[in-house]
Amino acid sequence: MRVAVSWSGGKDSCLAYQKAIAQGHEVGSIITFLWENPSVAHPIRIIDLQAKTMRVKQVKMEVREPYFEQYRKAIAHITEEERIEGIVTGDMAIVDPFHGNWMENVCKNLGVKVIKPLWNADRRQIIEELLYQGIRAVFSCVKQPWFSVEWIGRELNWKSLEELEALREKSGMDLCGENGEYHTIILDAPFFDEAIEISKYTKEKRNGTFFINIEEISLKPKSMH
Repeated sequence: MRVAVSWSGGKDSCLAYQKAIAQGHEVGSIITFLWENPSVAHPIRIIDLQAKTMRVKQVKMEVREPYFEQYRKAIAHITEEERIEGIVTGDMAIVDPFHGNWMENVCKNLGVKVIKPLWNADRRQIIEELLYQGIRAVFSCVKQPWFSVEWIGRELNWKSLEELEALREKSGMDLCGENGEYHTIILDAPFFDEAIEISKYTKEKRNGTFFINIEEISLKPKSMH
């Protein structure tokens, strides 16, 4: 199926992309929905570089209130323009009971299939698969009371996975941060031609949320392991 991947630049959309390719789908483009308030967790500068190294068509869709109608309009437009048959999303569960299964509802009767490779997946298995696949992610946004500022810029690896497990045991947080406890940005993946290097950044805080403020980023050749 020819698909578009809903792309935030974080670990979930990245693994969903990887799985869509493994399932034999052809990725025609990645779509990033831009809200009025830019995401502090997923800076557009990073997403632009990711699209460049992925060698994939990037579609940015600005959405405003009312979001539901705006999303429907955006998806109807892209499916027609790009001849898209499916939308791939990294959603794992219904997070907000009010909105329910957001992408399924948005795409209803638009003639496009919603593909959710991570739906209801075991959270630890998701992170383990990321690590085994060689997907490199860093923590870009973390929230109190679960996390401290030291997590910003740290790599998601086996050590941080064990610390996440300890936090989950203690607080009941979602291991993948599905309720917004934390966010990541991807620096490398099997389908990247080059890796992304963040050479300079600062750590900011706003209303109990710590986030990365990227000052210098670039593409660099992949390191040979």
